[in-house]
Amino acid sequence: MNQDKIWNYFQTEGANVVFQSETRLNYLFKKALKIVGNTKPTVLNIGVGNGWLEKRCLEQGWKVYALDPSKESIKNLETFGVIGEVGYIEKNSYADNLFDLVFCSEVIEHLSNEQINLGLLEIERILKKGGVLIGTVPYKENLIDNQVVCPKCGEVFHKWGHQQSFDVKSLINIFKNNLTVEEVSIIYLINWRMLNWKGVLSSLFKKCLTMLGIHGSNESLFFIVKKRC
Repeated sequence: MNQDKIWNYFQTEGANVVFQSETRLNYLFKKALKIVGNTKPTVLNIGVGNGWLEKRCLEQGWKVYALDPSKESIKNLETFGVIGEVGYIEKNSYADNLFDLVFCSEVIEHLSNEQINLGLLEIERILKKGGVLIGTVPYKENLIDNQVVCPKCGEVFHKWGHQQSFDVKSLINIFKNNLTVEEVSIIYLINWRMLNWKGVLSSLFKKCLTMLGIHGSNESLFFIVKKRC
């Protein structure tokens, strides 16, 4: 199955259906605010979605770049002042030591092992010394549970194009050769506006279990890693 076709669909036509992502992106944005403080950093978002995060960063007066395989997504972002590039995590045209902070949320699970290795080398290259990479991946996703079959050709593929499943240890392992791991934590994010009262109670119970170290489905791993000085 063509990964670009899956990714492009969920970045454009399917974005509002699958990437109900405002809660996650707001979580990342607040984390980034704490990291950069009152400075005006140069930031990059890899895998852009609908542009919500880029707009929030622009509102802070940050210089904002975006990298994504989707021409449509990049064209949309450029209309409100983002410096866009159509491309991939493992190969881009950015200068060395350009970015103070790079966002990479719900991207790494889409990559092959080779793409992950090359992508992290690129991120290390384009981050300034002491620069930070933050993002998320699904926690312990059962990839087989999310496989589907194409009714036309019979090909079996992951419905969101995921190739990787991570726990805390395996996520730390992908970073250790290139970057310094500052934090990897299990989080459960809730979009309260999408829930009725039963959903609110269920989500509160689930969040309490996560805080107690009892984990289940629909959790994420949040990470902060830093380029070595």
